Amino acid sequence: MTDIDKDMCRKAAAECIELARATTDLGKKETLLIRAQEWIKLAYAKSEVELEKHVAQMNTGQMTATTQRQPMQQQQTKIEPENKE
Repeated sequence: MTDIDKDMCRKAAAECIELARATTDLGKKETLLIRAQEWIKLAYAKSEVELEKHVAQMNTGQMTATTQRQPMQQQQTKIEPENKE
């Protein structure tokens, strides 16, 4: 990996960290911090084989995260009329 690519990975990690600091949603914060760690792993990969391993893990993690999410469902409350006697 070239120095330019490594620098881009470090910048992407920094952006994820900044976004994580800005959000109050704990789920989004966790996801962003995990992504930041993955970008750092890519930036500091020592060999092409290690880089490919990290990329594969990152892709698998993203696929797992998107397939495990369930659609949000809205709950509705039925309002009963008051019984006036």
